[in-house]
Amino acid sequence: MKVRNFVNSLSRYISPAWLAVLIVGIPAILLLFVPPINGLADNGDYFMVLNSNDLYIQNPDNYQYNSYFQNIYGIRQFYNETTTGFLSTGQLFITVAIWLNKLFFSSSLFDLRFLGLVYLAALLPAIYLLTRALTFGMKKSRGYISAVILGFMFGDGMYIIYFNSFYPEAAAYIGLLYFAAVLFYFFRVKTSVYGFSICMLVSVLVFIGAYRQFLFLIIGVVIAAAGLLTYLSNRTQQLTLIATVLGLTGMFVTLYALTPDITYDRDVYHSVNRGLNLNADSPEEILAEGDVNPQYSLLRGTSYYDEFSPVPLSSETLKADLINQTNYLWITASYLLNPQELSKLLTLGVQDMYLVKPNELGNYLEKDSREAGQKTHFFALFSQIKAAAFPKNFGFFLLLAAVILFVYGIGFYQGLRKKERWLCFRFFIILGLFVNFFMTFIVAVIYTGDADFTRHLFLTSVYFDLILLIFITDMLGGRFWSDERRSVE
Repeated sequence: MKVRNFVNSLSRYISPAWLAVLIVGIPAILLLFVPPINGLADNGDYFMVLNSNDLYIQNPDNYQYNSYFQNIYGIRQFYNETTTGFLSTGQLFITVAIWLNKLFFSSSLFDLRFLGLVYLAALLPAIYLLTRALTFGMKKSRGYISAVILGFMFGDGMYIIYFNSFYPEAAAYIGLLYFAAVLFYFFRVKTSVYGFSICMLVSVLVFIGAYRQFLFLIIGVVIAAAGLLTYLSNRTQQLTLIATVLGLTGMFVTLYALTPDITYDRDVYHSVNRGLNLNADSPEEILAEGDVNPQYSLLRGTSYYDEFSPVPLSSETLKADLINQTNYLWITASYLLNPQELSKLLTLGVQDMYLVKPNELGNYLEKDSREAGQKTHFFALFSQIKAAAFPKNFGFFLLLAAVILFVYGIGFYQGLRKKERWLCFRFFIILGLFVNFFMTFIVAVIYTGDADFTRHLFLTSVYFDLILLIFITDMLGGRFWSDERRSVE
């Protein structure tokens, strides 16, 4: 009775959706904007983003890579003749942040916190929509429980800290949450096919366009959209959806083909030496069966940026005999011939996936740091629980996928039998999320091996949390095998 009275009192002042917004927003403000502010240090990848947005490092001689977060950068006052060819939807957020920075702070200095502010302002509506959709039709008490769980999951400091950085994962994170929110909101709360189509188009462009490596994730989007065909009965709407999905797919294929891969040499080098051959028992044989000089097995475990290497990285011979002799198709074929090496990398990746943010990057300004590379663990309870409690074996995710898809598969069958189309559509949503979860793992391994593994596996953690959250809220709502679209809150 006391719990019911408390919930009824709480509901007079705040809804579950607004509660989730507060749980995410308040700690995020403290983490990003209240001294000592936190962010992610530059691992060397900032140059491409900075140069593409007319920003630059002010003090290159004293600039601290990896060790310290830095929030002040210069804004170019003259035409930039050089270009890095870097394209990302994250640049849209950066453009808005620079405009606000010039309006309220300075026209010559850029404070990275303006970018954090833009990202946070974009995130909170997604949190509201996702919470509203997932708690729709629930008992009030269970709705508030779901909101608290969602807030701790997606307000986790290890996600939010990316907002004070130039890494494209922040844009991908926001776009993916909007995609999930749109899928559920427009078909649980407010049925609007055309509103859904527009919002889906924007959200997919944001999260897949954030990074070239994410272009393959259109596969999961297509699967989820295919499920929507079971929901729509109007032929015009079905044809509109098909045209939208085909247009998106064609756009991303074209972008992938036309966008220059400016880090190709580095990534292929890492994919071979920090991936395929990293823990191989016979790396010479792997190279030889791919018509590559087996002597290059001496490079395994090395980094493209190593100051000293058995073979000089600037060598034309290395370029001709290793980089030009291998490519992503070659690497994929080698993994198919040596599946045990793929298994080793996937198991290694599971451990990095739970970390969410790179452990080698400092999170504090130099003036606020006790030591180089100091880390923050502020509001990171959920990521710490994941790292401590969940298995570190890739087989766990295969088993989890089988169990969850079986549960929702029964719902799919019930949807067909009872003609409750939402249950059919929901199965395809879960299937699409799982496909992209595994796809992110595979693409990260093939593209870069274990180099910067945590960042490349960033979205696997987001997909995992989304699937877990949907499962928990459906369990709390008692709606695995029945249509949950009952009376509103």
